[in-house]
Amino acid sequence: MRELEYVSSFWNLKKKPFTISLIEDNQFYLRGIAQHIKNAIPNIKLTAFSRSSSFLNSLRHKPEIAIVDFNLDDRSEMEGIELIRELKFKSPNTKIIVLTGEQSISTAVKCLNEGVMDYVIKEDKAIDKIAYEIKQVMRELLKEMHRDVINRRIRFAISVITISILGFLAYKLILPGLFE
Repeated sequence: MRELEYVSSFWNLKKKPFTISLIEDNQFYLRGIAQHIKNAIPNIKLTAFSRSSSFLNSLRHKPEIAIVDFNLDDRSEMEGIELIRELKFKSPNTKIIVLTGEQSISTAVKCLNEGVMDYVIKEDKAIDKIAYEIKQVMRELLKEMHRDVINRRIRFAISVITISILGFLAYKLILPGLFE
């Protein structure tokens, strides 16, 4: 609960909605997930794709979060793991959640080795689990933003202190000799 309060207090750091891309080849499942996510999570801009090529063509607008179906059908030009690699190459800061019907340890390990944040199996509660995982990733992104703001403030304070010290030293050491 404390973590939620901590993160929500910095929600205003994020001026624009979180951008989320959803890649799922099953149109029915795609619409259902997209609708559930939009209803469950405020402050997002969700774009849904049924083909990997249309998603990759849209990557000039790099999403903050991508939900990728691991087993895309023949209409998609590449499999999920290839898509994950391409996404990581073109948009390294995008956080990826994999969605799959496979309950395979080797697939999960393969995905995690590629830098995927989480691995959700398509089952009864998968849609709720995806929404939960998106919220978790959003919390992490907000924490990163908060750390960045604090680091910038610290760097600014250090530079102000440094300039003040240099000014003081110049006044005490250099200027008195000029007027003698």
